[in-house]
Amino acid sequence: MNFRTIFPLVVFVAGSMLLAAIGPARAGTITVLTPPVGEKAYPIAGDALAELWEQVTGQRPVVKAWEASQDLPKGDLVLIGSDAVHPLVRQLIRQGVLESLGIQYGTDDYRLVCLSHQGRRWLILAGGCGRSTLYAVYDLFRRRAGVEYFWDGDVIPRREQIDFEGLDVLEQPHFAYRGLRYFAHRGLHRFQAEHWDLDDWKREIDWCVKKRFNLFMLRTGIDDLFQRAFPDEVPYPPTDAKDPDGVDRSYDDRTSFWTLRYRGELRRQVLQYARDRGLLHPEDAGTITHWYSHTPSSFYRSRPDFPVIRDQRTGYSLSTHAIWDIESQVTWDAYWKLTETHIRQFGEPRMFHTIGMAERTFGGDDRDNLQRKLYVYRKTQQKLREHYPDAPLLIASWDFIGWNWNDRDVNRLLSEFDPRKTILLDYTADCARKVTYRDWGVREHFPWIFGIFHGFARNSDVHEDFEILAPRLHEAAADKMCQGLVLWSEISHNDTFMLEYLGANSWQPRELELPAAVARYCRTRYSPDLAGRMETLWSGFLDASQLLHWFDDRGESQAWFGEPQYRLLATSAFLNLSAERLPRLQADLERFRSGLAAAPEVLAALASEVPSGGRGPQEDPRWRRDALDMARTIANRALLAAFIQASLEMENWRTGKADGAAVRQAAERTQQLMDALADVLALSEDFSMHASLQHLARAQPLNEVAPTINPHSERTLKSNAENSYCRSQHYELVRHVYRSELDVFWKWVLSKIEADDKTPWKRPAEFSTSAKQIADAFYDKSLAATAMAPAPQDPAALASALTRLGELVKELLHFPRITFSDTFQSVPAMERPLEIAVRGLWRNGFPAGAMVHFPPVGPTPATHALTRP
Repeated sequence: MNFRTIFPLVVFVAGSMLLAAIGPARAGTITVLTPPVGEKAYPIAGDALAELWEQVTGQRPVVKAWEASQDLPKGDLVLIGSDAVHPLVRQLIRQGVLESLGIQYGTDDYRLVCLSHQGRRWLILAGGCGRSTLYAVYDLFRRRAGVEYFWDGDVIPRREQIDFEGLDVLEQPHFAYRGLRYFAHRGLHRFQAEHWDLDDWKREIDWCVKKRFNLFMLRTGIDDLFQRAFPDEVPYPPTDAKDPDGVDRSYDDRTSFWTLRYRGELRRQVLQYARDRGLLHPEDAGTITHWYSHTPSSFYRSRPDFPVIRDQRTGYSLSTHAIWDIESQVTWDAYWKLTETHIRQFGEPRMFHTIGMAERTFGGDDRDNLQRKLYVYRKTQQKLREHYPDAPLLIASWDFIGWNWNDRDVNRLLSEFDPRKTILLDYTADCARKVTYRDWGVREHFPWIFGIFHGFARNSDVHEDFEILAPRLHEAAADKMCQGLVLWSEISHNDTFMLEYLGANSWQPRELELPAAVARYCRTRYSPDLAGRMETLWSGFLDASQLLHWFDDRGESQAWFGEPQYRLLATSAFLNLSAERLPRLQADLERFRSGLAAAPEVLAALASEVPSGGRGPQEDPRWRRDALDMARTIANRALLAAFIQASLEMENWRTGKADGAAVRQAAERTQQLMDALADVLALSEDFSMHASLQHLARAQPLNEVAPTINPHSERTLKSNAENSYCRSQHYELVRHVYRSELDVFWKWVLSKIEADDKTPWKRPAEFSTSAKQIADAFYDKSLAATAMAPAPQDPAALASALTRLGELVKELLHFPRITFSDTFQSVPAMERPLEIAVRGLWRNGFPAGAMVHFPPVGPTPATHALTRP
């Protein structure tokens, strides 16, 4: 059912009309009464209401658990919970003051209604369960106090009073499941959940409830699950050295920052805190061993004959990553022991999840591989149903898009599942290469959840192609078999706009198109005087952010989403300049330049919002974070465009169509852009590895387990961030690794030009040696030595960084594009850079009368004919 407003009631009791005292409620005149029974979420809802009321008004209402023996307090009352848990709500319905709450009990429906009765007002905040009663509390403050909820802090206006007169709202979600995943990579506190302590997790879980999510999954490793399941066989790893199974300079160094015992206690308390608020957390089942849930080598030493698969063809190669022999009942019993141990010590068997034999292939041929994978799903189901016959099972879709499955195979698999107990978690539904839920025959035929994968660990900027996402979500919303909308990314908090889009549309998909989503985002996140201007800037910025998308099939976009600009000495993305690839590079360059067209104005406008003195929006941490996120995303796209352009200039030089000056100019532009990016990142600890390492020390003891930090943590952190898969916008890496690699790259390119060596471009072996030398220097220095100075908060530093980046992007866009025409006109005076480029054209045989097309400086581009110099 869609949201609707229910008109206020006129209440008749015993033949007389009872009139309420009209007017807004003052903090001192209300009492909050929580129910005497029900889930823990009900008293939590009462406390949450009192806390928010105090933050808005400065006064805290009294909160009491209702007991039948007590007298009603004076003044207006707020009743927490439905008639199923609260006797006073039941009494109001029995007396005919209210006919019904109109909710479905046991669901996420909720009702907010203000009634006048016995000379007082009764505000009922009632959900179908404890979780949705919490939704009602938070929605009250959103509607009547102007409060908004973001992952990085709530917007809480101050008011003398909160008016709930006439309030009557029924809310029901469109999607049954709404939420997100937290992944196992590490590097920066903001983006990777394994850095978070209990206070961080409490804020995050509270935010999930405020956004009306009900599902989340910790994909942050399995902590000490093996030690708990097999205590006599698997000891805890050392607390003062690298984990014995850790691989240096890799995300496979899984050494725990805090001791593994502390990680286990943290996991227990995080899941309990979420469970108290009604959040669902799926229990992993089946073949759960993976890179982030590896088998400790000590387990194999204790069981030297333990059976594992020996004929894996592709995928993870470490023995600790192996899937155990699926033909052995011994392994299935051991896998189930891990699952039941997690349920007993951490979890709750309300929902299960399996990834199958993900990201690997097995056996002698594709049929053998498929048959094994089908068998694993069958066996996982059998083992689960043996213990929990009716619990829903989520089937993760990731393996289906890349490890020798075809559409027919997936459809065949789904036909073996009971749709009453099984849901396809299609977190590849925003894949650019295919429409998974259509291609697999899921839509309108099998229960499924629309999952937005969004990005890998390295993709820490703002991105998502809404031209792909929005129409697909329209399809999902119209499909009664689609039961949820979730974000299942490898990174957290990178894209605040995406999180708000998810929060709004997973409840009711009414703001799927960008204009509505942007308007809502700016209206709720910024002050009224700023919202309109930011809406214009966001609209222009999103043209740039949407240039990249995971598994993008536009031109060479899949290579660009891998962010080769941060892996220059390991990639051939800018050196493989074959004839068949050049047209794609040229097309990509034009697409990037078009998407970046508004970027200089966006950056200039952001800089102009920062006053030279006095108060300004930069003092709002949310606006400041958004400005930096927009800037670093633009820098990312501009760097790619600059490198593509440089590659084309390199090939033009090699084939005799340009001189070396254009290449040198392009090289300098990439260096300037990399420096500008570092200057932006230096303005916030969000991007500091050193700050992330220091943040670990804030953790508090849990259940008498100390948060002792392993002295190897700094090395592990570097390994987890610097490895090729995870490199991203870490300040220390941008300033001290990527910039050094950039210099090596251009030194080699320009040396070829100086030597007039026009052999085809090919990555030289010396790049590997140079990359190791640069990495060695990074690992040898402490993070304290490479860290930025304390992030400057003065307005000038922010305005300067935004302005400088905007100027560089403008220069990039204004480098001339060359087209041809038979028209001949006179030539205006040319500035030096254009003159250099034009002389190169004539030297390389372009005809007189060629037209130079200038990118737009004003409202229209300028085209000029050339006379031969």
